[in-house]
Amino acid sequence: MKIRELDAAERERFSAQWVSLQARFVDYPKGAVTEAGELVSSLMQARGYPVTDFDQCAADISVDHPKVVENYRSAHAIASRLARGEASTEDLRSAMIYYRSLFEELVQMPLETKAVA
Repeated sequence: MKIRELDAAERERFSAQWVSLQARFVDYPKGAVTEAGELVSSLMQARGYPVTDFDQCAADISVDHPKVVENYRSAHAIASRLARGEASTEDLRSAMIYYRSLFEELVQMPLETKAVA
């Protein structure tokens, strides 16, 4: 595995995508959580992490980012419940927070974002 840093343009692009999807959470929380999972996967892939198998991906992330891997697992569990129609709005809010913590760690630049409603 060859993990790489993002360049400034990539950081900006990913950060802008995050801010946009987080803003949509209020009106469309289910879609925002789904998009957050997809954006985190895209970010991981851009950094060089394999993203084909969730368990392997979480294990790979845990090596470099042990503080947020449990957030990633929790967000993924909520997204799975969402797919089955079993996630509450509070669950979705938590998933966004979990995804955001991993996103910020992977992008390696704290985002100045508004709190998720």
